Amino acid sequence: MPDGVFTIAFYPYSRSKGEASNKLSVKHNCKARVQLPDERWKIDSENYFLFSDEFGKHQTCYKILIRFMGFPHDNFKLRKLNWTKHD
Repeated sequence: MPDGVFTIAFYPYSRSKGEASNKLSVKHNCKARVQLPDERWKIDSENYFLFSDEFGKHQTCYKILIRFMGFPHDNFKLRKLNWTKHD
């Protein structure tokens, strides 16, 4: 992950409903972040991507729900992601 800001597009997930939205959400001027001390999850934390949005609000997203990311070096053009594991 390069330093600086990025644009991210993902499908929001509702924990209370147990389902992902079918509407893609796009957030601009985001920054990657580290896990906060009070953040605990029932599943492996490697399943999550952590970032702060343009307003500084901490966001957590399942990696599998992230579809596109854009970076400054190519004018934030959204590029499709492939989150498959490589051993």
